[in-house]
Amino acid sequence: MRHEIKTRVTAAEARALRIRLSAVMQRDKHALADGTYEIHSVYFDTPTNRALMEKQVGVPKRDKYRIRYYNDNLEHFRLECKSKIVTLCHKRGTSLTRSEVEKICAGEIGWMLHDTRPLVRELYLKMKQELLRPRVQVHYVREAFVYGPANVRVTLDSDIRTGVYSPDFLQVQQPRPRTQSPDFVLIEVKYDEYLPEIIRMITNCQARPMSFSKFEACHTYD
Repeated sequence: MRHEIKTRVTAAEARALRIRLSAVMQRDKHALADGTYEIHSVYFDTPTNRALMEKQVGVPKRDKYRIRYYNDNLEHFRLECKSKIVTLCHKRGTSLTRSEVEKICAGEIGWMLHDTRPLVRELYLKMKQELLRPRVQVHYVREAFVYGPANVRVTLDSDIRTGVYSPDFLQVQQPRPRTQSPDFVLIEVKYDEYLPEIIRMITNCQARPMSFSKFEACHTYD
């Protein structure tokens, strides 16, 4: 379980923050040449929007399932379950093929019951028993910085968008309207047992924490 603190800054503040973070942290090695990468996800929810309701009322222990890919690579996908207990988070994941993702999005899930991956079987049971289905698209640009000695990760997320016409997020040409102002940058600080003072001072995250969910913002987009 890891701690997670969120705060927001403007685009101008993000530019200054980027310089300060670069002085003490390393860029994510998986980023593109400009230090960013795109994240594309589809989140699951029930017909009654239970995952959304649990987030809005603040249920202390909850799970969210999602399928994710990075940049424009439609050959490598991740199935993830993000669990949250109050402010502590834990993430489990496994790889999926494009064919498997297409089957899940189309509701063809019988093969999942006997799959060797525990998380795939877990999602199958949720889809059968709780009618979980792909419901919410979330797209954004991320910059990530890591601090090895304390296993700290700081991310700057911007250009948050959703897809309102189809749960099939593989259709890359579909409209993806922005859900937040162009000046909105979300800062997420994740760490294990302690947050080093230098990073706490740079991010100022504990002084002005906020509750923000990209899943919720895209789910409730109108």
